[in-house]
Amino acid sequence: MKRLVSATAALLCLIASGCAAPASTPATGDVANDVERALTSGTETFDHSEWDALLRDGTRDGLVDYDYMARNRVRIDAYVDRIAAVELGALERDELKALLINAYNVLTVVAILDNPDVRSIRDIDGVWSDLLWSVGGHELTLDNIEHNLLRPFFKDPRIHFAVNCASRSCAPLPTWAFNAPELEDQLEERARSFLRDPRNVSLDGDRLRVSQYFDWYGDDFVAEGWTPRAETIAEFIAIYADDEVRAAVRANPQVSLGFRDYDWSLNSTSVTEEVAATANSVAFAGVLRLPQEAAGGAAGWVERLRAWVSGFGAAGPLVYGLAYVLAVVLLAPASALTIGAGVAFGLGLGTLTVVLSATTGACLAFLIGRYLLRTRVERWLSGRAKLSAVDRAVETQGWRVVALTRLSPAFPFNVQNYFYGVTGVSFWHYAIASLVAMAPGTMLYVYIGVAGAEVAEAAGGAATWGQTALLIAGLAATFGVVVLITRVAKKELDKAVRDGGGAEADDVVPAAAQ
Repeated sequence: MKRLVSATAALLCLIASGCAAPASTPATGDVANDVERALTSGTETFDHSEWDALLRDGTRDGLVDYDYMARNRVRIDAYVDRIAAVELGALERDELKALLINAYNVLTVVAILDNPDVRSIRDIDGVWSDLLWSVGGHELTLDNIEHNLLRPFFKDPRIHFAVNCASRSCAPLPTWAFNAPELEDQLEERARSFLRDPRNVSLDGDRLRVSQYFDWYGDDFVAEGWTPRAETIAEFIAIYADDEVRAAVRANPQVSLGFRDYDWSLNSTSVTEEVAATANSVAFAGVLRLPQEAAGGAAGWVERLRAWVSGFGAAGPLVYGLAYVLAVVLLAPASALTIGAGVAFGLGLGTLTVVLSATTGACLAFLIGRYLLRTRVERWLSGRAKLSAVDRAVETQGWRVVALTRLSPAFPFNVQNYFYGVTGVSFWHYAIASLVAMAPGTMLYVYIGVAGAEVAEAAGGAATWGQTALLIAGLAATFGVVVLITRVAKKELDKAVRDGGGAEADDVVPAAAQ
């Protein structure tokens, strides 16, 4: 009965994920004869240097630059033609294994290049089971390569961490090609890399949250005759996982497994670059302009950020906050991190995390400016009459000027922190005024992250566009309120600066967002 329940649960999970898991079934006929001959008596080698060079220049962080691959299609086709012409039966065992892995990966890239408008490889009809490719003179599908050749003949579960299905939850492509002399070390590295990534394996209370690979292909990791193997899936993971996971499995080898949602959006670098380029004061506008395929990929970016944060458990906001504090002290732009907090934590916790972190960083910078780098900061400020006007305004109005500069975009956030350290304002007036006055602008930037993530998820099917429309309306209302506040603050700041004997606030320094 227990086995029946487990099998039923696995079947329901496969149906829900939309991905059937083909069995490991050895091929028959001529291709099987060639493989058997290679395994027993093959001696020939195969040069993968062209694919190695393409991967080195055409992949970043496990993602593929398909534009680069398209520009180098002639080189790819030449490599694919060599795979088609090779005599499989003549290859040495590891040479055959490396060739089949590389063939799967390069042919998957070709499938995407032949269908440049897809958001997911699953949009290509029959991509794994029907499209035929020539490998060693045999017409094979991608399923044939993986499930009828690699898995049954080599019985190596690390293959799952080596082949790539052009999706964001797949084992990523390395920046190098597999090759026989280094194959064992390469497969070990791929297993470690995948199983130490918190997006694929992490502790969640008293269970492990793991990639759906272990649901779809669980038997490959524990079956007799497969190498390497373990008695349980958790014990297999522990061979390669980080110390925390290894200790948890050692304490409870029967630890339960939970399977992560699988992100089938395309593993394209273009989405990451788009998100990075828009993670600033105009980030949300950039997200709205994303085409559908990029927005679908952005959903994967959102999921990865949330997975990274969730990997720290309850300490996630603390870790994020420490990174934020460091950025403030080092004068790094804070807007991208503020937007990211909305993506990772939502509006309430995101705003709280940023306000507390920004205030902490601002206070540290204030103290550094006042007690450690005072001479250097004063030297940097000397001769700047307009900044001196603000200094004089602080002398007469104290915390009020601090609050107005926090509310107004006329004064760069990170510069303020060191500047106020050499003014006469008291630390507590500075800290309290900063904490209160930064809240409106912070909420706007966090809301940008919340709404931007919602747009990306709606495009990827994770939310309704009606929900997104409500978020956008809320963003517009929030933006309107913040604009009104900043306009009033600017007028008051201009007056305070003039009273101090200086120019208007817009002339103090160029406008800059937090």
